[in-house]
Amino acid sequence: MKIRTKVILIGLAIVVAGAGFAHWYYGDRSRFTTEPEFSDLGRSVSGNDLISDFDPAAVLSFSDDYRYLGGQKFILYGVADTEQHFFVETTDDDVLKSVYWIQYEAYLPGKSWTYDYDDSPLRVTLGDYEFYTDTTAFEFDPDIERRRGTDGAMARQFLASHGYVYPRNNAYARLVYLTDESRQKELMIIFIDDLEDYGYTAQELTEDGTNVDQWPDVEQMLLDRIRETLIATASNGDN
Repeated sequence: MKIRTKVILIGLAIVVAGAGFAHWYYGDRSRFTTEPEFSDLGRSVSGNDLISDFDPAAVLSFSDDYRYLGGQKFILYGVADTEQHFFVETTDDDVLKSVYWIQYEAYLPGKSWTYDYDDSPLRVTLGDYEFYTDTTAFEFDPDIERRRGTDGAMARQFLASHGYVYPRNNAYARLVYLTDESRQKELMIIFIDDLEDYGYTAQELTEDGTNVDQWPDVEQMLLDRIRETLIATASNGDN
């Protein structure tokens, strides 16, 4: 009886361990993100214009405050073809002040998922396009260990490879345009700006912060800054 009980317990332990491994391996989709590639990108750059001939066929034009840092492509989570490009604004000492992170993303053929941003509270128009938009303030601690393989991790890794990290306190906006009715392709523009120029910290502007009532004004300044430094122009009749 004791031997049988021991065998049962060992079997249960193996099952639990197997289930735990399966949850870890398959539940963490970031494990399936591929290593980045930096050549043969689908979009091109001329001066401060980021030119895309598809999904969407559009030109993103950035102000002279920004310079192009480069781009990369990878398969995100094993399911989405992803291409990122970065335009940065820096101080005289070459410290990052703000960054435009542009991401073209499309689910691979045969994948049935779709993108849904209907809950995004804002709609922002840049040139010929209207974007689903979310904003927030956040504090960035470079010493905190973060999950690898996410699109955010890939962006931070790219910036770090060029010697840049996000400012400590940031205003953040995410703008998304779904490029066709399938809702399987998107253009995502993320703008991250140093809150020091706004006179606040992230902690002061988030829920229960001492200046949370000032967030609507800060948000408006953030969106105005985007409108002043970026325009999106449709080409080939794409809008």
